[in-house]
Amino acid sequence: MMKKMFKNLKKAALVLPMIMVLFAVSCANDDDATGQNFDIAQLEARIAEAENLIATGVEGINAGDFQPGSIQSLQDVVNWIYKRIESSKDQADIDDAVLKINAAIDKFLVSLVSEAFPWVKSENGAGIQFSDNIKELYFSDVTVEFQVYIVDINPSGCCANLISSVDPGANGLGVRYFGDGQVEMYAGIGGSWPEGEAPSGTLVPGEWINIALTSNQSTNKLYVNGQLVATLEAVPAFPNLPLILGNSPAFIERVSNALYKEFRVWNSVLDASTIQSNIGASFDGSESGLEVYFPLGSNLGSSFTDISGDYTATINGSVEWVSEPPVILLDYTNLNAAIQQITDFRATVVEGDMDGDYPVGTLDYIDELLANANDIKDNDGRQAVLDSTADALRDSIDLINANLVAPSDGVYIDSEDPSAVGLRITPNYTPQGDYTYEFEVRLKTLNFTTNPPIGDIMGNGNIGFRVDGYAELTEENVLNSGGGWNWTNVEGFGYIGPMYPAGTLKSGMWQHVAIVHDNTAMTTSIYVDGDMVGQSTDIGVPAVSGWAEIWLGNSFGFKMNGDIKDFRIWDEVRSVGQFDTDIDGSETNLQVYFPLDKVKGIKFADETGNYAGEMRGVIWNK
Repeated sequence: MMKKMFKNLKKAALVLPMIMVLFAVSCANDDDATGQNFDIAQLEARIAEAENLIATGVEGINAGDFQPGSIQSLQDVVNWIYKRIESSKDQADIDDAVLKINAAIDKFLVSLVSEAFPWVKSENGAGIQFSDNIKELYFSDVTVEFQVYIVDINPSGCCANLISSVDPGANGLGVRYFGDGQVEMYAGIGGSWPEGEAPSGTLVPGEWINIALTSNQSTNKLYVNGQLVATLEAVPAFPNLPLILGNSPAFIERVSNALYKEFRVWNSVLDASTIQSNIGASFDGSESGLEVYFPLGSNLGSSFTDISGDYTATINGSVEWVSEPPVILLDYTNLNAAIQQITDFRATVVEGDMDGDYPVGTLDYIDELLANANDIKDNDGRQAVLDSTADALRDSIDLINANLVAPSDGVYIDSEDPSAVGLRITPNYTPQGDYTYEFEVRLKTLNFTTNPPIGDIMGNGNIGFRVDGYAELTEENVLNSGGGWNWTNVEGFGYIGPMYPAGTLKSGMWQHVAIVHDNTAMTTSIYVDGDMVGQSTDIGVPAVSGWAEIWLGNSFGFKMNGDIKDFRIWDEVRSVGQFDTDIDGSETNLQVYFPLDKVKGIKFADETGNYAGEMRGVIWNK
């Protein structure tokens, strides 16, 4: 790629040539025919001062420069002053001109670009989005450099992105960090996410850190403070979402809490020594191979261009320009009051198994809430987390009181409710031989608002069951919905597995689903109400999931809308005649069993006693 001609934004003001002949202004007064001389000495001095500022001032986007347009604004006032001198009818006009030029000079002197850095705050959707022509560079031979100051290493989601251009279809390239300081480079290669990891403690909060990412679209390298920390052999697929600094365009809750500066994109893969020499070096944008340069060292507002003027950046969401990294003073009043409130409530709880009792496990659940709240109080440095924890403690009292013992017909996951995450089962379990998954599902609707319009009925990261829905209500869309996929991440093959045809799952009725894997025959089959509706051959077991949990009603953020009950995982091949039989949890090869036929509160054990379920915003069908 040929280097474009460098366009320097810093420009000396063009002073309009004007010749001023010093004279005494004579004014004919209608009431007094005699001439009058005006005192313009003070005005002349201020004009000279203004013209000197115009001649010597330099505009630009770096701290200490005059703001773009400020020189022309001052020149416009000087031009007006000359006209005022010519048209003045009395001394008052001259005195008024002095006031106006004084104000213009004062305004010009304070129009300096101040030092400021963008602080991407830990709120969904926050980030700095770049124009798509930068994304074209990003997915070619490239080196991306920037500095980051992490305010809080603890992410609000599973992780926090430093830079990312990915989409939900597993396409793209990004860099993210975790609460232990681990930093990871990941690529979406069209269906899977290979990763290159650096160890815990690689990133630390409270200091400026140099990050460099190089890629030739097959070998990707990550440098921290000039040292190579991770290498990833992968060919990232081109995504359909933009490049964002401080967040991910596809997973907007995985946002950083950090300041950024010195963002540069080079049109080649720089070696380690060059990357090291770039740390702390000064750049003006004219360097060979430097395609994009955003100093990010001054407050440029919500939308601005880089040094060349060819690339743009736009502020999204909660991003604030600050002159220095923030010092956060924490207020624990709200959290302390909430801890005391739920402690007092705990003293009133009596557990039982009769209708109307607090379910067995309620006290343990409250104790977990208190332990978590006290841990956050002692160790978390984010005011938003302290306050949200206090709010959650208070809300949990109402939630507990709304979930007393009663008969239930499963649980309901409302895909339209942002707080309805799903039923979380811990610990995670990934079968490694023969297995059978069974559950009953009743879809309320197949109309989904996600893109694409799909719903995951269950999943653990490496195995799950998905239904296809529709976004727009048309006859064709409805007829094409109700099919889906049992996705299975098989080592070396990515996500594969049997599909089932449209019209199989219907809304408004309970249907029994079974997923049966015969590891000897290497087949995985899907049964709905006892009929086989899909099968894959030559398929192995799923890779062991790195997730901490199994989800019912959700996976990868694609939530179903409907009810689920009688969830079972067997370590054996079950036949059609064995599906949906009466069991009590003690059966041989039964791994997980949640009947979900009786309200058990918010957090409760399965019938085997080995797994715990937790209601995350879902409700019991009472």
